[in-house]
Amino acid sequence: MILAPVAGARADGREEGPKEIEKCQTISKSGSYKLVKDLTFTLTAPPPGVCLDITTNAVTIDLAGFTISGPVVTGSNNTTAIAAGPDSFGITVRNGSISSFDSGVDLEGNGSIVEGLRVFDIGTGIIATGIVRGNAVVGISGPRTPGISATGTVTGNYVTSFRIAGIAIGQGSTVIGNTSTNNGPPPGFGIEVSCPSNVTDNTAVNNITNLLLIGDGCNNTNDVAP
Repeated sequence: MILAPVAGARADGREEGPKEIEKCQTISKSGSYKLVKDLTFTLTAPPPGVCLDITTNAVTIDLAGFTISGPVVTGSNNTTAIAAGPDSFGITVRNGSISSFDSGVDLEGNGSIVEGLRVFDIGTGIIATGIVRGNAVVGISGPRTPGISATGTVTGNYVTSFRIAGIAIGQGSTVIGNTSTNNGPPPGFGIEVSCPSNVTDNTAVNNITNLLLIGDGCNNTNDVAP
């Protein structure tokens, strides 16, 4: 008797690697995915408005150093490179570049990880609840939304060229070692944090307002924010 290998496993019993992504698509099954080429999104490409639309939980997307490019940002085309809805959890996006969208990564659910991205020519860079670390986010001339809007652990990010705020942080977060610079015209907050939160070793310079702590109870230590 010859037994065929189980779907999703190799003949030697080991699991197959991440599923390969070659085009914009809806991701409806949990698991690991990786880009194998640059992706270019147009307003007519499915799914509408989103290049990679995540409709399930526990998904990891490795951009593997590739770039997802969108149409030229106008501030009104409602496009997003990677999105997941409010009921999602456990979404990870890492290691690549995103450019020319209204929103880069918009993960509305909880327990997300966004790391190692270069997000530029963007309206809103990263929205997430969970861990946001080691990203570089550059806006366009006069976008009105934050470069990073996050609650959780936000560390080691660089953000510049946004109007409302470079980095906007929700209550109960840990905000360590971020740099936010040249955000404006007004209000132009470098780092805006809802307290109580731990705000340590951040640098916010050349913004209209460098550091804004909202409410009481923040641990504000060793920040450079003149």
